[in-house]
Amino acid sequence: MIPLLALGIPGEALTAMMLSVFYVHNIVPGPGLFRDQMDFVMALYLCLLLLNVIALLFLVFATRPLLKVVSIPNRFLGMTILTLSFVGVYSLRNSFTDCIIAACFGLLGMVLRRLDLPVVPIILGMVLGGIAESRFRTSLPRIDTLYDWISRPMAAGIFALIVFVLAIHVVSLLRSKQKA
Repeated sequence: MIPLLALGIPGEALTAMMLSVFYVHNIVPGPGLFRDQMDFVMALYLCLLLLNVIALLFLVFATRPLLKVVSIPNRFLGMTILTLSFVGVYSLRNSFTDCIIAACFGLLGMVLRRLDLPVVPIILGMVLGGIAESRFRTSLPRIDTLYDWISRPMAAGIFALIVFVLAIHVVSLLRSKQKA
């Protein structure tokens, strides 16, 4: 939560989802959040403290019943969760199209899990894609050639770092395929 609130950079999947919720509600995390909306930050910290206390009390008293849930076979538990998810999606707008969209995203999630692909970059792309696109469009009138993108030292350094990381990744993929 600290990098998310202080810098606007999510560190994991949960904070990336929180970042998307913040943007939906027009709350922009970063240094300006502490300056302009300190009441929101204090309320958030108090809610997190209260949440930890409630979670502790819940786990103290509900550990035994939760252990019985583990003994339920996965196929029954999965079908129950899937059914309740579709009921919840349908009940929002009484639309079967929403259920089809939820099923498609569920299949996409299953494919991503089978391929061992991380979810965080996809969530970050969805959250930060609109912001990056608007910044990209504002920067387009300022350039004449492709070299203008990396004409400044900081931009050139970031570009070199990106190329270096991509090269290392490609080399490691090639080495892992050669070993297999």
